[in-house]
Amino acid sequence: MAIINPSDLTFSPEEVRSINETIFEEIYAKPAITEFLTPYENVKAGKQIVFMGVLNGLVGQTHDNNNCAPVENTAGITNTEKFWDPAFWDDRFSECWDDLIETFFVYSLKEGTERGDLTTTDFGQFFVDRYKDALAEMFFRFVWFGDVDAATVSASPAGHFIAAGFAAKRWNLIDGIWKQIFAAVAANSARKTTDLATKNAQVTFALQEFNSTDTTNRVVTTMLQNLVFNADYRLQDKADKIIIVTKSIADQYVRELEAGAANGIPVAFEMIQDGISVIKRMGVTIYAFSFWDRMIRTYMSSANGLAYYLPHRALLTVKSNIAFGTSDSGNFSKVDPFFDRVTNKSYFDVAGNLDAKLMQSYLFQAAY
Repeated sequence: MAIINPSDLTFSPEEVRSINETIFEEIYAKPAITEFLTPYENVKAGKQIVFMGVLNGLVGQTHDNNNCAPVENTAGITNTEKFWDPAFWDDRFSECWDDLIETFFVYSLKEGTERGDLTTTDFGQFFVDRYKDALAEMFFRFVWFGDVDAATVSASPAGHFIAAGFAAKRWNLIDGIWKQIFAAVAANSARKTTDLATKNAQVTFALQEFNSTDTTNRVVTTMLQNLVFNADYRLQDKADKIIIVTKSIADQYVRELEAGAANGIPVAFEMIQDGISVIKRMGVTIYAFSFWDRMIRTYMSSANGLAYYLPHRALLTVKSNIAFGTSDSGNFSKVDPFFDRVTNKSYFDVAGNLDAKLMQSYLFQAAY
């Protein structure tokens, strides 16, 4: 299938002749892949992750005067383990030179027998740049929303994906961070702050949106406070803890802060960092990650198909607790273009491996 559809554009000698004369559609802002996540490089196959525990009992006791020696303590240290299990991903696009002859890309084609080689032409560079952006989207999609059991809402058993255009291979590479969070909460419900449950459970798209009553009731403000205060003390004590939220949460928080400002409550400091909105509150940096919103609102649905699947989400954690393993993180921005003389086509390949890990369940608190 051709990458460029000539019928999309009107072509004549008087029209655009160079890609430099075109207007590029804006890409979505995304943070660097290591902004929230800790990378583990050179992970090529199953590899052990060991967590050394603490003494699981008290030490120090009143001396037994009937014994010369102290009574031996029976407490011990419980250690746990996980394993990296990276899965391999790849993709390929191809383009034939004659698909471009009715577009302005014809002006940058090579001559003679080299005309089929698009790898170093304007078209090749344009496509590689767009491909790299799509790779970043792929990385975040798998890391956050990967689900080895990915299925549509109409499947049996039912999943959380909209049926139209669904392809399991775009989601089932690994179990991503959110699926691991859901499993950890199922094992320990204290790791979930429930303030968003009612809003997320509404049965239509419209009812799931925040409204003026939510602003008056300061629903998100309360949720963020509880997210911090309900967390494990070890997480509360972390100086480097962060909160990542859907943009829907960040926008509603600003509404509540603005409403509070009218009553003398100071508004949080807000800035843009690496293309994402950042708010500082309660000594914690809050990142508005609109990628979550886009994935949820484009590809995920509740069982009735009339509402989103958990559209409002927040995660309190530390960067070291959400990690990805790969043989080479450079593969998430590396495109290999090559020309094949037999087919007279240019190919653009990507490949790599990936796994994601929620490292320790006591180092997160989630709301959804």
